[in-house]
Amino acid sequence: MSHENTLTASEFQVLQSQFPHLFTDGELDAEKLQTHLTAEKYGLNFPGKTAAARAAQTPLMSKISPSVSAFPTDRNIFIAGENSEALKHLQADFSGKVKMIYIDPPYNTGNSDFVYADNFRENSRDFASENGHAHAAWLSFMYQRLLLSRPLLREDGVIFLSIDDSEQANLKLLCDEVFGEDNFIANMVRQNKVGSGHDSSLLAVEYDYILVYAKDKSKVKFNREPLDVANDKKYKLEDEYLAERGKYYLRDLDYKGSYSPSLDYPITAPDGSEMYSGGAFGKPNTWRWSRAKFEEGIENGYIVFKKRSGKYKVYIKQYQYADNAGNPRVRTLPYRALTRFLNGTGNKELTEIFGQKGFFSFPKSTEMLQSLIRMSCEKDDLILDFFGGSGTTAHAVIKQNAEDGGRRRFILVQLPEKIKGNNPARKAGYETLADLCLERVRRVRRVSEGEELVVFEVVAAD
Repeated sequence: MSHENTLTASEFQVLQSQFPHLFTDGELDAEKLQTHLTAEKYGLNFPGKTAAARAAQTPLMSKISPSVSAFPTDRNIFIAGENSEALKHLQADFSGKVKMIYIDPPYNTGNSDFVYADNFRENSRDFASENGHAHAAWLSFMYQRLLLSRPLLREDGVIFLSIDDSEQANLKLLCDEVFGEDNFIANMVRQNKVGSGHDSSLLAVEYDYILVYAKDKSKVKFNREPLDVANDKKYKLEDEYLAERGKYYLRDLDYKGSYSPSLDYPITAPDGSEMYSGGAFGKPNTWRWSRAKFEEGIENGYIVFKKRSGKYKVYIKQYQYADNAGNPRVRTLPYRALTRFLNGTGNKELTEIFGQKGFFSFPKSTEMLQSLIRMSCEKDDLILDFFGGSGTTAHAVIKQNAEDGGRRRFILVQLPEKIKGNNPARKAGYETLADLCLERVRRVRRVSEGEELVVFEVVAAD
């Protein structure tokens, strides 16, 4: 009996595209398959891994309320409910449509309060103590959800995952498996606090991480960060082109790098003498510009001669707002993987929204999320956060749209986990984290026109 008879046509296609080495003349080779399945492989293994993968494939055990034939794809969506079930519900309408996923999952710090209720499989799981396998249980929890999240990404989509030292190494290996080691982009380091209050007696730990993966790295294009040239002190010189080009600084035309004979030509100095890069013809120096470009630079005011120690040197004017051809230019650099977004900023934002402190522990700042959005998204992209938390991702999307006229949309999922009675948010009348998260989104949305929101709930199936 051929193995093809046990697979659906779509499953067979996926198997053939992902594991072409298992096929001979277009047919699944049983011997190669057996060798592949029994071979020792490098990878991350942990108790519960198979069960987690199986759970990601099990049929839905819930329904969406209010009932809809399809989710609206042109609105912002908030879903209160268990996120693995919510991710399954989203597959039909959003598979291959999400440009960016950001999640800030539980960090598995060993806190006895780390409980994630799963109403459709068991009453609760305490991932800090279950069977003594803290890492294994946390990884099982994450593995199932990451497997469900990947199909939602566009081919050029990316996922950002906040994490700290407690599980960073394991999460990196887990993501290598789910998204592919070749699709790893960066392990961003975020400075999250300064000064007192460090939680280590040996070294001041002031950072955590953001792992970045692509669905298909070859198709990803990141935006670049605009430089704040208006406040850059190196632009301090002025000329007659100030109004259209801005201020400028001088950059040496002489360049010591890869040698090219076409860039090694004589330049006539103001006193009529001939000059060569490096002081003489030949390696290793050349001019940065070709002869033709240099002559254009002379004609258009981009070249400056200055006498240094009795000899002339040639400089290029590097303007704030114009390139070397006189075209308007926004100067940019790649976004940095070393960042500084303090937790205190997120706390301050929540306090300003609700008028009280202590509603949520360690909320991320909208500044951080906006940076990730600007880095990876265009103005009409869809962003998903299935650990909605305090609602920072939704707030950041709304805020970024207001700043640049974008029409980005978000999908936010948050478990309606009970807030403890001694928490200020509970005393203020918010019973669950989903209630608190949704209220923040609603308050921010009120001050931003055009941000339509549809709210759903994941409930037990009949």
